[in-house]
Amino acid sequence: MKCSMITVGPKIVLVYIYPMNGHQGFSTKALEFSQSYERNPPGMNHETLIVCNGAPATQPSKDLFNALPNVSFIDHDNSGWDIGAFQLAARVTPCDLMVFFSSHTYFRKPGWLVRMWETYLALGDTLYGSTGNQGDLRVNVHPHIRTTGFWCSPNLINEHPYRVSQTGGGGQRYEFEHGASCLTNFVKQTGRVPWIVGWNDIKSVDECNSMANTFHQGNQDNVLVGDRLTCPPYYHTP
Repeated sequence: MKCSMITVGPKIVLVYIYPMNGHQGFSTKALEFSQSYERNPPGMNHETLIVCNGAPATQPSKDLFNALPNVSFIDHDNSGWDIGAFQLAARVTPCDLMVFFSSHTYFRKPGWLVRMWETYLALGDTLYGSTGNQGDLRVNVHPHIRTTGFWCSPNLINEHPYRVSQTGGGGQRYEFEHGASCLTNFVKQTGRVPWIVGWNDIKSVDECNSMANTFHQGNQDNVLVGDRLTCPPYYHTP
């Protein structure tokens, strides 16, 4: 797949969370993220914001992201883990579109940012994700967009009333992602539809299990941006 580079346009900021005080595997994941970016260019210009969670950025940490353009670094105290870091990034970085990636994210095909931006233009100011879950209310899991790879205006994050500050365990982080007060439910309450976007189709989060070859379905080659749960061996839903 060949993608032409769009040279002018909106201000788009990619946010990647790099845990600084965790196990050594996070540096490996950061390098894999950068290498997958080199293999699969986005097709659009953007800025890159690395949130260093738990400790200030070091030069070796910064060097992991040499492959990415227009890179800046901010430090976060690790409160709320990745969700707290996402919320910080949205508060301090104005832009047209913010794309959020967890530490386990990787890119699968070129042109992924073009797909994200074109979908945003077509469907408007709402919440989008690469993967979703239709939920299971028996265990308090509401339908939700997974926070490993999602995008929206930073204003949507800032308008959400739920601030995630606890560290350790699931707690507030899980409530933000898939509890009754989750970001997806908040967006629905504003009258907007949260969308799951694949390479081949788009579905509302409430219908995402019907997408062919997406998260937990088939060979998952419809997944726009991958994470540790989209790597082999695949788990298939019944």
